[in-house]
Amino acid sequence: MIHSKGLLGLLLCGSASMLTGTPQPAHVAATGQLAPQLTVLPKPAVTWVVSPNADARTKPDGITCLVIHDTQTPGVVSARIIANHFGNPRAEASAHFIIGKAGEIIQCVDESRRAWHVGPSLMDGVPKVNDYSIGIELVNAEDGSDPFTEAQYRSLASLSAHLVSRYTIPIGRIIGHRDVAMPLGRKQDPADNFAWDRFRTDLGTLLAKGGYPLKAAFRP
Repeated sequence: MIHSKGLLGLLLCGSASMLTGTPQPAHVAATGQLAPQLTVLPKPAVTWVVSPNADARTKPDGITCLVIHDTQTPGVVSARIIANHFGNPRAEASAHFIIGKAGEIIQCVDESRRAWHVGPSLMDGVPKVNDYSIGIELVNAEDGSDPFTEAQYRSLASLSAHLVSRYTIPIGRIIGHRDVAMPLGRKQDPADNFAWDRFRTDLGTLLAKGGYPLKAAFRP
């Protein structure tokens, strides 16, 4: 799984067209039941470029994890280029969100639908991770030297804070594609230079500032 030695990693181990989202008073948890009224942090601005490469979830209210990817596209900086690829039915691939080098966020699949971003997969003994996950692509060459930009980290933290708070996803269930792709070793994203510690610290800070209880974020 993900190796993290930062503050939030220690807390985790110790606890075992433009759209802007608006906070909601209550939301549906992964169990399908109304969760206690927790603060839902605002959704950052996104641009929609709809992908046809998606289908219905078996349980639309069963979102329990986020999967972080990179695009493995040397020389590409714009999320729009990746979105255009996902817009081609022949690609047979998609993700819910793409974050470009400048921090722009494109949404290709509604969160209530299943994007095709993981492939053969297993998490905690449960297969078909697409069924219960949201996929986020970061534009990157995946060569270990192409940097993930400051803007990408900021946008990823902001988007993840919204999704964690909306779907009550434990931070321990934000994982990399490489962690769940089967067989293990089939995928290597996000690249080795993705700073998990930094991302988790930024995410925890946003959740705390937004009034989302960390005991919910760090539950098992």
